[in-house]
Amino acid sequence: MATPYRLKKAIGSSYVVDPDDVWSLKSRLKTSGHYVVPGYGMTPYPDNELFRSIANFQRQTGLKADGVIKPDGETERALLAQDISTPTFWCKICGGPHAGINSLEVCHWCWEKGYR
Repeated sequence: MATPYRLKKAIGSSYVVDPDDVWSLKSRLKTSGHYVVPGYGMTPYPDNELFRSIANFQRQTGLKADGVIKPDGETERALLAQDISTPTFWCKICGGPHAGINSLEVCHWCWEKGYR
């Protein structure tokens, strides 16, 4: 089993970030169903969807939802503790993986579009 990637620097909207950290975090959040790749594709640069995904993950796990993740901080430890071998839920609308934030059947993004 591969060793999980550990952040080198904090990631948040007011931080100077490491592109490798951003890519790895987006990949892990995507695999766990918390990050949906925007229409322009996956990049090593932070975007609003990444910060929203971090905050949603924090809310779901009972952490302070500030959209910031720090090396060996509570959010990183909670993320690394999750088993991401398979997504928690699959959206009945778009088929994508999700974490059951608003509903167990519909992902956060379809929920925001009004699907129930």
